[in-house]
Amino acid sequence: MITVLLSWSLTSAEAFAKELSTKQKIALLQPIEHYAMQYGEGETRVYVFVDPKCPHSQDFISMIHENSKIRSIYRYYIFFYELKRFKSHDLIATIYGSSAPLQKTLEVMVGKKEIETALAVDPKIEQKIDEIERVSEEIGISKRPYLIIAKERD
Repeated sequence: MITVLLSWSLTSAEAFAKELSTKQKIALLQPIEHYAMQYGEGETRVYVFVDPKCPHSQDFISMIHENSKIRSIYRYYIFFYELKRFKSHDLIATIYGSSAPLQKTLEVMVGKKEIETALAVDPKIEQKIDEIERVSEEIGISKRPYLIIAKERD
C-alpha cells in the first residue's frame, strides 16, 4: 500500500503542476522518455522521479523490486531528479554512466551499496541530467518519489 501525503502549502511549481493534466505531463515527458530506466513488464506506464539518496525514494524502489506482481501490471519509467539537500548529482551521473544503470540503481537503492562516483562526467550524461531536470521543473515536481500514471483514457 502506498500512502500519499499532501502538503497544505503549495510552491509555485506545485501550483502550476496542478494546472497540468496527466496528458499534458506525459506530452512533456515523451521527448525524454528514452532516458528512463524501464522496470517491469506491465501495460500501464508509470513515470517515477526519484533521488538515489532519498530514503522515501529508496523505499519505493525497494517495494517495486520486491513485488513481481506490481511489475507485471506496471512498467515503471524511472528518472533521477536530484533533491539538492542530498547532493546526489555525482552519484546520479555515475549510475547513468554505468553499463547497466538499472542494475546499478538497484544495487544502490535496494542493496544500499556504496559506489565510488566518477571523477569526470561525460557531457552527454550532464545533458541527460539537465534535460530531465528541465522537464521536471516544467511539470512542477518538488517531492520524491513523484509518480505520474499514464492512463489510456487520459
